Amino acid sequence: MTIWYSLEIGSGLASNKIMQRVMDAFLPKHIGAGRPITMAIFTSIRKSDKNITLYFSPKAVSLAMQFGASPYEDEFVDMELSLLVGDERSLDMLFPT
Repeated sequence: MTIWYSLEIGSGLASNKIMQRVMDAFLPKHIGAGRPITMAIFTSIRKSDKNITLYFSPKAVSLAMQFGASPYEDEFVDMELSLLVGDERSLDMLFPT
């Protein structure tokens, strides 16, 4: 079983700074791992309060741990995800339907 991780980062300027830190930390880890297509981080914005949640794919577990993300045990049903960082093909590889 593969485990995804999630991290709610709020909204506004503070969340933008966290996203930038995550993106900056991603590239060296991605390169070090051999640039796997399925290593990616996605975002979702909750419509009710504009809070942003980051979703770390299983291959990005070291980054998830670095930023204090928690295991995500729900399904990605009816959720709009946007690729924050990673290979563009990761969306099709990780969510084939």
